[in-house]
This record gives sequence, C-alpha cells and structure tokens, in this order.
Amino acid sequence: MKISLRMAPLAALAMLIGCITPAHAQQTPAQRLLDQVATAMGGRDRLQRVETLVYTGFGQDAYMDGGGNVTADVNAPPKWRAIADAQRSIDLRSRRALVQQRRAPMFPFAAPFGLNWNRTSSSQGATDLLDHPLPAVLAALDPAAKLGSVGVEDGLPVLQFTTADGTPVQMGVDAVTHLPAWTRRVIAHVNLGDVAVTSLFTGYIPQDGVMLPYGLMNRFDWRSQVTLMFQVDSYRLNVARDQLPAIPAAPVATADSRPAPAPAVTVTPLAKGAWDLRVGNNNGGPLIEFADHLVLFEANGSAAAALARIDVANQLVPGKKVTQLIVTHHHFDHTAGLRAAVSRGLAVISHRGNEAIFREMISRPAILFPDELARSPHPLVFTPVDERLVLEDKTQRLEIYHVLGHSHMANAVFAYLPAAGIMMEGDLGDAEWTWHWWASALNTNTKAYGITPRLNVAVHGPNGGLSIEATLANNQRQMLAAQDFCAKQMAAGVPVFGCPVQYDTIGPIAQPIR
Repeated sequence: MKISLRMAPLAALAMLIGCITPAHAQQTPAQRLLDQVATAMGGRDRLQRVETLVYTGFGQDAYMDGGGNVTADVNAPPKWRAIADAQRSIDLRSRRALVQQRRAPMFPFAAPFGLNWNRTSSSQGATDLLDHPLPAVLAALDPAAKLGSVGVEDGLPVLQFTTADGTPVQMGVDAVTHLPAWTRRVIAHVNLGDVAVTSLFTGYIPQDGVMLPYGLMNRFDWRSQVTLMFQVDSYRLNVARDQLPAIPAAPVATADSRPAPAPAVTVTPLAKGAWDLRVGNNNGGPLIEFADHLVLFEANGSAAAALARIDVANQLVPGKKVTQLIVTHHHFDHTAGLRAAVSRGLAVISHRGNEAIFREMISRPAILFPDELARSPHPLVFTPVDERLVLEDKTQRLEIYHVLGHSHMANAVFAYLPAAGIMMEGDLGDAEWTWHWWASALNTNTKAYGITPRLNVAVHGPNGGLSIEATLANNQRQMLAAQDFCAKQMAAGVPVFGCPVQYDTIGPIAQPIR
C-alpha cells in the first residue's frame, strides 16, 4: 500500500522522529522507492563502490543567508557573493569533506578578507553532505539507517529516512527518472530557529557509471530564500585518498554534558548611568540606566554573547533589570542575539521597517534544535522608530534616530545620550575596517539632527568607544584607502563593486559624469 501524505517541510521532518516503521520481510514502499533510486543512479553495488568524490565548479551564495540586504523587505534586492575556483572533496567512507573555494561579495565590503579572492577551506561532517544526492542516497542505503514512510509532494514521491547518526531526511524523487530531485533536512539557525534546507538537483549526466547532477541549489523554508546556486563543471570518482587534500577528522563526541561557560563581558563606564558592555572587542554596545529599569543597545554576535551581556547588566545596578533592547538594524550579525533577548522578556525598539522580519524571526519554531526562545517562549513586543523616538524619565533622556544617507542599511537607527554627549551606532564605522564606503554617514546624521556628540560607541569598535575626532579620522583614513584600492583595481582592469568611492567624511565626492 502506498502512503500518500502531503506535509509541510518542517512539520514533516519533525514528525519523522516518531514515524519510523520496523523492517518487514516483505518490501515496504520506502524500500521499493529506495531501490528504484539506487538503480536509476547506477545500481546499489556501483554506488557503494564509490569511496571518494571530488567535484569542481562555480556559483553564488546569499550573503548572511539573505539577512544582509539593504532593508528587511522581502522584495529588497539580494546581496550575493560570487564563488569561483571551488572544489569539494568528499570521503564517502568517513563521511566528511573539505570545501575549498574563492569567494567575494558582489557589493562593497569593508575588509580585504571579503574582496581579495584568497582560497579558503572549510571542513564538513556527515550531515552537511546530505545536500548532494550521492552521499544522501548512500546514507539511506546504510544498514544503520531507518526508512520511514513514503509521501507525496508536488506530484513527487518523497522518501523519509533517518541517517545512522539520527538526522531526519526527506528525499523527493522524480516520478519518471527515479533520480533524486531534492533532499530536505533541518538545521539550527541562530536568527531563525529550525530551518528546513531543501537541496535541489538538476542536469543529471552519467559519470563513470553513476548519474550525477550538474546543477545544485539550496533553498531555506524562510521566504523561499535561495542560499546557494552552484554549477558543477567536473566530477571525479574514486580519487586515491593520498591525492585528496587533507580533510580534518570529525570532532570526537565526549560524555561531558556541562554547558559551555558564558562569554566574558567587559564593563567600561562611559558616564553617569551609562556603561559599555562588550564581549571581545567587536561585539556589544552601551547599557543605559533609567529610574526603574535598564536599556541595552544591540544584541549582536551570538545568542551566548547577548545572554552574557544581559546577565551582567542585570547584576550591575541593584534593583534594576534590562527591560528594553535597541536593535540598530536587521542584518543577521546584528540580530544574532534577538531570539535570546526576547526569551528574557525584553521589548525591542528599532526602525519600523524591521518589525515584520523581527516577527518572522521570533515566531519561527525551534523543535529539533531548541534554543533559549524555545525553552522560554515570549512574544515580540515591538516599539517602532520613524524619524525619532525619545526615552525619558526624571533621571535620563535617550534619543533614538533613523539613520540617514547610508546605503548599507536603509532602515537603521542610532541612539544619542545628550547629557553625556554619547552617540551609539552599528555599522556607521569601525576602527578595524580597512575600507569605508559610507564615510559621510556619521557627519550626515549629526548635522541633520543637530546633535554634538563627544564620544562614539560603535557596535563594531573598541571598548569604551572613541572620540568623534578619532572616529572621523579613522573614517577618512579608510575612505582614502578605499579610493587607492579602487584606483589600483581600475588600473588593472578589474573593477570592484563600490568603486569609485562616492563619499568622504564630509559628504558626496564630486564625480565626473562619464
């Protein structure tokens, strides 16, 4: 009997844990479908004789998984990174791989590691390999794997199985060719909770007796976001292991179940009722004291960093707790601690244009990979900023403004503590940047809003911040470095995104109309 089920991707994978059926002497629908797939790809025996797989190619991936666009709007133009000189070397016996590639943003970037095209390497474990049909089918053929039911999605039979290491997987199968059309698994995502990743396979070609796809693409179940587009230009099977690049061994699991220690938080006094709370040197922001509560600026970096800063803040002033969080903008590095912060009941303040994406982040489940928000659910309480919002009581006044003139992030805010002359911001600058493409943003906003800060505390910046003079000097130095970089690239006939530089620290740079 064929079981016909149409299930939402995430719900189906969550249910898979409890729906595995024991093996029977008579073939089950799942066993029959898996046999058809193995036969279509080249036969079970042929597949299982493949011990290593190397493929090369090129493509693009989505910057920050689609969480780094100019706004949080679903129709915002996406930012892509180009991938070239890419090679993935897979040891199918040990179920690990090494990805080597050159990758650069197709947009202005502030540091050489993003634009120098150096070849980088990253290792992968068994679960990571499920985005390619050969390791995925071999995982299903493993005697330790558990086959589940067979469903139907968009007219395709769907095989459900759990790998030997306990990962639930779905595999959509072409009804005519019986080749894998896609696989789906759930991963943990710090911004989005559980994310179902669908890996799609197209353009099968026989290679040494095995059918392999030339088109590979990954898509999230969040906004149907495509995160990887990859075109294979060569396959090699059974490459001798001594000819493969060194693939690091998978980390050894230990019985130590103790939670990781909380990151260390540095507390730097800024002024009366104001401190800089930072994990490391590039991850944090100010804490502001009011009469009966505290307000934290930004929850970036990671969930652990955000929780550590909240915990330290709650011990800093007797009788006062953090109740509000200011988030500068939606980029995923700046919202990595958002779910964790909401799990502590913090209300969120940000630009009105970020409310929709924040609600998406908070409403998503984390069932297979529970996070702090899953363990302590709280709704999102959101206060929007349009042009300006003022938080004020008898002890403190904090002004929050919409960031103007910054093409990196259209729906962003910064804050200003007028009594102390302290500006706090995210991505208006960074002392550690090499190039600055938006150097006029700080001056544009201080002039537009008539504020006169003496100190600038950047989310990406040193503990305690820098004077406005030092900040502007850094911005100017980085802008000049960007101009020099652009000139050298143009002379070499290799134009770069963002060139020529359009702004210095004062404002727009006059450019000839070409």
